[in-house]
Amino acid sequence: MTGEPTHLQALNPMQYEAVTTLQGPLLILAGAGSGKTRVLTRRIAHLLYEGIDPENVFAVTFTNKAAAEMKERVEELVGEAGRNVWISTFHSACARILRQEIEALGYTKRFAIYDDEDSKRIVKEIVARWGYDEEDYMRPRKVLSRIDRYKCRMLTPEQVVAQHLAHTYDATLRVWNDYEDQLRAADAIDFNDLIGHTVRLFTEHPDVLERWRDRFHYLLVDEYQDTNKGQYRLLRLLTGARRNLAVVGDDDQSIYGFRGADIENILGFERDFPDAKVIRLEQNYRSTGHILDAANQVIQANRHRKEKALWTAAGMGRKVTLVQRRDPGDEAEWVARGLLQLRRRGFTWQDMAIVYRTNATSRIFERALQRHRIPHKIVGSRKFYERREVRDVLGYLRLVTNPADDAAFLRVCNVPTRGIGAKTLADLRDEAAGRGQPLLTTARSVGTDTDRAARALRSFVEIIDALAEASRTLDPAALVERVVVDSGYKAMVESEGKREAESRLANLVELIRDARDFEFPLEATTASDRLRAWLDRIALAGQDEEIPEGGQVTLLTVHNAKGLEYPVVFVVHMLEGQFPHERSATDEAGVEEERRLAYVAFTRARKRLVITWNREGPGTEFFGGRRQSGDGVPSRFLADLPGQAIEGDLPDLEPAMADSGPAGDREELQQRFGTFLRAHRERRAPPTDEALRLTEIEDIADLVPGRRVHHARFGVGEIRSLKGHRLLVSFTDQRVRPVSLPTEDLHLVED
Repeated sequence: MTGEPTHLQALNPMQYEAVTTLQGPLLILAGAGSGKTRVLTRRIAHLLYEGIDPENVFAVTFTNKAAAEMKERVEELVGEAGRNVWISTFHSACARILRQEIEALGYTKRFAIYDDEDSKRIVKEIVARWGYDEEDYMRPRKVLSRIDRYKCRMLTPEQVVAQHLAHTYDATLRVWNDYEDQLRAADAIDFNDLIGHTVRLFTEHPDVLERWRDRFHYLLVDEYQDTNKGQYRLLRLLTGARRNLAVVGDDDQSIYGFRGADIENILGFERDFPDAKVIRLEQNYRSTGHILDAANQVIQANRHRKEKALWTAAGMGRKVTLVQRRDPGDEAEWVARGLLQLRRRGFTWQDMAIVYRTNATSRIFERALQRHRIPHKIVGSRKFYERREVRDVLGYLRLVTNPADDAAFLRVCNVPTRGIGAKTLADLRDEAAGRGQPLLTTARSVGTDTDRAARALRSFVEIIDALAEASRTLDPAALVERVVVDSGYKAMVESEGKREAESRLANLVELIRDARDFEFPLEATTASDRLRAWLDRIALAGQDEEIPEGGQVTLLTVHNAKGLEYPVVFVVHMLEGQFPHERSATDEAGVEEERRLAYVAFTRARKRLVITWNREGPGTEFFGGRRQSGDGVPSRFLADLPGQAIEGDLPDLEPAMADSGPAGDREELQQRFGTFLRAHRERRAPPTDEALRLTEIEDIADLVPGRRVHHARFGVGEIRSLKGHRLLVSFTDQRVRPVSLPTEDLHLVED
């Protein structure tokens, strides 16, 4: 706008309103790719432009990276004044407050902040002092995880008992009480205490709270949908009578429930502030129309959400591609060849990403990319063969094939814990060096039957000898399973927290699959030869990788993809049991969060979105019949995709690509896919109820506010408005939904 200050230029109407509405509570519902960071930073700039002292402005977000980016953008807009605005993470802000005020809670200003390793060490000592068995329920990491969850919910041990979440003599509460005593004695707090103690400080000392309320006149919160109960209480306390709290978030992207995020914070904002103004940022600047239609249609099935309708001025673009393949290997191969074709058609490697629900999925796609020499990187996780549980099991196998491998011996001799401590190993190494022998050979003959450490060493040797004998006849996949079970590794992993155990066991299942799928060289005629060939290939994996011009294809989970975008996104393994994950598939709240994950995955794509799954599914019987997940059933979320926004193949790929696989298999896949689409579209057919007289929509002029329409899925509704190619319709279930045009799903209702 002419004459407007720079920070107000190039804003769309909703962004402009969000930036310039400065007084009172404000909820900014910022859909994916709608420019929320631009709104936040320019809102801060506008506060300063209107004469607000920078020191009276407090903006908070979740990561140091996001805070640094926000601060940099503000300083670009307003210059030196931006340096005096408090822009930080929740935990950093609370640390600054406590450094000035914590003496009111009985600590000194020199208090220490313990990290996870410090806390785990203390808990480990307490568990041992109580005489609890670390290998079971009282594993220190599990105990600390339970304590952290309670603290995120702002609970004390006494409140946990009062709310019947545990009984008075619960072992975790005993350890927790001792843990708190040790923290206090050391003049220390842990990471979760930063927020908890600040809330306690403000609650117990109103004079302190008033000082900080007088400091912060304007509060801005990024990613509000990810706040937990403690962060919510902190913000409510600081808001005070001024009520200048502006929160930016998207309930449809609330995907961190497992970390304690409470979606009710954003869903209940208008309950907490009945006079709140709500502004919806619905124009998307990232994705094309068909991608948004797919994402919108999936997320609309959630019952607990704020209604919004993303749209774009960038055109409809390519349709979303759905692809089913025979099995996981065929799916990964298809994706790899698709990447090669898209690369030849002008996309760079760094333009493309493979997104999956769980880290274990990455292995089979890593292998396919390695086979085709496609440069790639994994975000938020080590590459598959570098993961701890994978390296541990490979350590056993290396020692089985080479008894002189001392590095492998040292890695696994006390994993799981067998009582082989540092002193025992030091003595063993000295003895082995004196004899000129490998550690495994020396371990066969040291100590006496009454020597506990010697018995532990000989027990380990017996395990290795038994596995070595088995390696002469078992194929590598069966041997990997034998190692996982007989070494005690499976039992050790299962004793950890449920979520971590599931992830690590899934990685071990993938290692078994990797051994099973390996193409052995012709000269590998014996089981031992095949084992060595497979281990050699793993040792050489990635050694020749270079980063060519054009960067690397990115592999990452949906959780790690949040906040990122790519021109081309492959969302893979879209299967029941995988996506939605099996642990969430029977719980409504869990399914809704899984659907939000799908929404996040789809909206990472700017130009091309490809969704794949396979007929076999990832589920295979391993570990004595324990079924992992999935059975080849396409994800329930695919049935929500709008027919006009999807296609069944990549039409611009070469025929050789499209026809990969035996003709019979290809024909069957096409038939199954066709059946899936027909069933999908039949669910959207007009009703046969004679009580409703429906007519086709022949002219857009018929679509006026107040006109009754019928949607094949949602039933009868009344048009509220028409925005571009998108209707907003209020249906009889009291929900307002966007409907993209043109569509065969919608008909006029004749009165």
